[in-house]
This record gives sequence, C-alpha cells and structure tokens, in this order.
Amino acid sequence: MKTAFFQSFEDSSDREETPFRLSMVQAELKKNSLSGYLVPRSDVHQGEYVAACDERLSWLTGFTGSAGICIVGNDRAGVFVDGRYSIQAKKQTKSPFEVIQWNKRNFLQWIEKNIVKGEIGFDPWLHSHKEIVALIEAFADTDISFSPSDNLIDKVWLTRPIKVSNQAMSYPVKLAGLTAKDKCQQIAENIKFKRADAAVITLPDSIAWLLNLRGNDVIHNPILHAFLIINGKEKIKLFCENKNISNSISGLESFVKVFPLESFETTLTKLNGSVLVDETTVPFAAVKILQSNGCKLILGEDPIILPKACKNHVELKHARICHKRDAVHMCEFLSWVDRQSENKFDEIDAVIELENIRRKDKNLKEISFDTIAASGPNAALPHYRVNYSSNRTIKTGDVLLVDSGGQYLDGTTDITRTIAIGIQSKEVKNAFTRVLKGLIAISKLKFPYGTSGRDIDAFARAPLWQIGQDYAHGTGHGVGHYLSVHEGPHRISKFSDVEFKEGMIVSNEPGFYKEGKFGIRIENLILVKNSELKTDVSFLEFETLTFVPIDRRLISTSLLDNYELEWINNYHNQCWERTKDFLTASTKAWLKTMTRPL
Repeated sequence: MKTAFFQSFEDSSDREETPFRLSMVQAELKKNSLSGYLVPRSDVHQGEYVAACDERLSWLTGFTGSAGICIVGNDRAGVFVDGRYSIQAKKQTKSPFEVIQWNKRNFLQWIEKNIVKGEIGFDPWLHSHKEIVALIEAFADTDISFSPSDNLIDKVWLTRPIKVSNQAMSYPVKLAGLTAKDKCQQIAENIKFKRADAAVITLPDSIAWLLNLRGNDVIHNPILHAFLIINGKEKIKLFCENKNISNSISGLESFVKVFPLESFETTLTKLNGSVLVDETTVPFAAVKILQSNGCKLILGEDPIILPKACKNHVELKHARICHKRDAVHMCEFLSWVDRQSENKFDEIDAVIELENIRRKDKNLKEISFDTIAASGPNAALPHYRVNYSSNRTIKTGDVLLVDSGGQYLDGTTDITRTIAIGIQSKEVKNAFTRVLKGLIAISKLKFPYGTSGRDIDAFARAPLWQIGQDYAHGTGHGVGHYLSVHEGPHRISKFSDVEFKEGMIVSNEPGFYKEGKFGIRIENLILVKNSELKTDVSFLEFETLTFVPIDRRLISTSLLDNYELEWINNYHNQCWERTKDFLTASTKAWLKTMTRPL
C-alpha cells in the first residue's frame, strides 16, 4: 500500500487566478459601499496553522506563507509580509498585488496613500480586538474608518472547502503531569486573582492543554477547534464541532459541559459580570458582544498561556526522552545524506527519507511542520517549502538546509541543520561559523530573573553584526508539549518583553541568507532552568535539549575563540555519547567521524 505522507508537494499557490479573484472582491467593495477590505491569514482562533476552508489570504493572493495580511482597495491591493517571506511573496503574487515589508509604519502609510478616505471593512471574527482598536485609533482624525462587515472573500469563493472536525483524543496524565481538574483549579485561581468572574478562551492550544485533549483539526498541530468559558468556580463550557468529544472527556463531566460550536456567540450574549479576555487574541466580535451585555471587560493575558509554557517536571522528563529519540532519527538521516554524494537526489527525496525514518518511531503522530529541505538558492528563503515545481536536484557545492520536527506523543521537536554537499567556499564557511557563534552565545548565556527575549536577542546577532550582516527573523520561538511548534508567550526576539521562566522551551536558531545564492540556519531547542551560579541574585540559564552534530566541515575554526571551541567539542562529545548505542552500524561510524574534536 502506498504511504500517505504527512507533507504534500503540490503547489497550492494559484497566482494566475488571483487577478480575477481580486476583481470579484473589488466588485463586492462597490456593492457594500466600502473603500477597502482587510484579508488576514488568521482564522477565528488567530492560529498559525489554519484549515483549508480558512486559507483566504492564499486563495486571494497566491501567497502561501504562514503570516501576512492583504488590504484590498478599489484600484490596487497590498500584501504585507515579514522578512521571512518577502522573496517568496514576490514570487507567488502578481500584479496588481504589491508586496510590502510588514511594519506598522508601512501598513499605515499604504492605507493613507491608497485608500485616502471612506470605510474599510473587516470580518470581526478574524481580527483580534487589539488589532482593530489600534487601527481605529491610528486613523481617528482622518477620513478613513473601519467597519465590521460580512466576509467578502466567502461571498465570492464559490469552491471554498467545507470545515472538517476530526476525532479528539484524551491526553494521558502520565505524559501531561497534571490532571485536567488540577489545571482547572489553577486557572480558576488565576481568574479570581484578576478579579474576574469568568474568562473567555479562544486559543485551541490553550484549551487542549487545559483539558488534556488533543485533536487533528489542522495539519501538523494536534488541536481541535474550540472555544471555552471558565469561571472562578472551576466550571467550564466547551464549544466545539467534534461529534466524538464525549468519549475524550470521560471523567470530566462533573465540571465540563459540551456545547455545539455555533452556540458560542449566543452564550456570549448571556454572560455578565467581570470577564477576562486576551485582547491580543480574542476576536473583535466577541468583545463587542460582551460590551453590549454590559460586561466589565478585564483585558489581560490568556490565563492558560504562561502555565502551559512553563513545563512541569513530567513534561520535561518526556521532552528529554523525545529529543533523544529524535536525535537518533536525525543522525540516521544526516548519515543518509552523506551517502548520497555519488548519487542524484533532490529536495523532495530528502523530505521523504526523513519522514520515513521518523515514521518508524511508534510515538510519532505527525510532523510538527512541513519539512524545509532547501538547497542552493532555495535555502535563501527562510521558510521555503518544496513542491513539484520548485524541487531542485542537490548538487556538489551546494549547502542543504533542513528544518524539520516531529509531533510525538511525548513531545514536539524542531531542529535545523545546514549540511555541506562537497567542498564549500570561504564565504559560506565564514557565514556558517558566525551563525554558530551566535548559537553558542545563547546556549552558554546566564541571565538574571526578569530577562526577556529582547534582552538577549543581540547576543545571537552580534557575530554577524560585526561585519554588517543580519537575518530577518526572530532568534527563537516557544515550543509546546505535543502541541504547537510555535508557542507563546515567550520568544527570543527584539520585539519580546516576556520574561523567561523556569520550564520554558524555546528554539535557538540564528541564520544568514544571501538571496539567490545560499542560506544557513542552525537550530537547537533549549530549556530555561535555574542557574547553578552562586550569587546574591538569582540567575537562569539554558539547558540544551537537541544533540545532533553540527557540520564540522562548515566551521572555520580560526573564527572561534577557545571557549567556543570548548563548547562545540563538548557538544559533539555529548552527541556521540547520547546516541551511539541506538544507531545502525553505518551511522555510528558516520557519527564517530562527525563528532571528532576540532
């Protein structure tokens, strides 16, 4: 029987059809007396991964990246993306779409220049309260206003897929570490501390963690689409489409009641008292309903986000076990890549081989995102996804960037390795080594309590900054426990003011990209823990979870100081010791070579 792969290689971008689709949306603008319309990438849950029926931005523009927004005007349309996607978006869109680097100033200026005056419509369920309020305030003294409207994309997208809800599963306490009842007690106390009577939760991964549930409503992300209302007395109303949810919440009936998803809006109209909402994620429409009830809104962070991010000792135990197994799989894959030097293989071959290796692990449930296997100029696209059209034969002299991860029952992994295919130039090796220096700087860092991602982001960039180089993405993102591979609230980024807490898992992934030539990224997952420093002030540090060799053939040792050389040699020794007894004979021999001291 042919294997059904987790990853598809079809090109979902349909750029040739997009000008006509844009014209249909612009016709709807005129019908609704609107001067513009916002088309976000998000769904009602503000998720990075969305179901096929919610891929409105891709359908309209052809851009298939995981983040972006389009504003449609009567004569033109702007597609705003961050630095990860600037090259990709230009390739996937065509005139009259204009691709612009996302930042608040660019976005506002484009609207001022191209909309000028009138009402800009938006679907109030697809934008957060904070997002819309910020836009309204920015244009308060202008002739531009923002108005909730019907979804104009849905009006003209005649072949829009239907929404599918798959069976949910109960996540075992032996892997979760806490029962759903224990978690609900904790969150109820948080709600009372905020002086709220109830909290409205709209993030599916928060709900999955709270109730020890996992689902399959979107690819790569084991969540179910749901809303939840919890009060200070630990009583919960769960709203979801899943027909089989009752089996999954067996034992929770004393404090969880399940309702159809479509009844969420009606239930909101009946809420009263003080209600806690996260303004950065709650839909604008939900807030308007609560305000119309006379509810006292308490704007604060989703009370589940931080407890979910700070993994308990059981979750951390299994995360370490999971990463150790995944390291074995990655070594088998990297050994396979090196054995292909005399054979022709391409990017799709690499993706399939890695997935086949991971599939032998009985704990694997999915991949944690579409594997990035990017060679040569494709590697200069930070979030490149190979398809049949873009697939490239990997050639001697290339570097191959592979960013991948697994969704295992006992944890979520994410690792990037850049691999030398043959002899590399001094330019490539120097760039790789500066990226490695940044990774080591973060890995070795000790920092006081109260430190946030923006405080340490520069440590990773400093080796590149010294020669006028940089990368256009964050240095690290939070990672869930058999949940989203991109998890908040913490990250290593110049924009993050969230303080690091013990138990948080975060990626460490500096990079460098030369458009049209090559791309480099090295990524490990690291864990925030208490430091052993004996000082009057409490310090934190990172524990590395990922132990897979870093390609020594790409390292210019002359650029490393003694402390960095000591770190990489010690790291490679641990890679050897942790995985040698679990490898095939050929991979064990490969690993011995790849972990030799520099």
